Amino acid sequence: MTYKPTTKPKPMPYFRKSSYKSTLTPEQRAVKADAAFAKKVAKMEANRTKSAFNYSTAGGSYIPTEEQYKAASAMLWNGVCEADAAKATSAEMVQIAYVTKTKVHHDHIHIVNEYRRSL
Repeated sequence: MTYKPTTKPKPMPYFRKSSYKSTLTPEQRAVKADAAFAKKVAKMEANRTKSAFNYSTAGGSYIPTEEQYKAASAMLWNGVCEADAAKATSAEMVQIAYVTKTKVHHDHIHIVNEYRRSL
């Protein structure tokens, strides 16, 4: 039996000299990027409506530590919270939760922890 030698595959009959993106104008690229982002956001919203996950309670609630309590007190005493009501509310919530040993949402603790890291 004789075998034929294997042949190399033939190259593609054409070559693209320029890519598709390089033929677009900057305005067309911006429109295309905006459309892709809008499609991505719409898909995320559709998935979120179908999901049984409760986004408002995501992350959980925790009892603040003594360091977080001290940082919240420092935030209030140093005037960090005067310009931002959300920071003031978070600092007060962490203080109250520490004193009463109750749980507070992690978003409040996160704001206090950001202040602690900035010191």
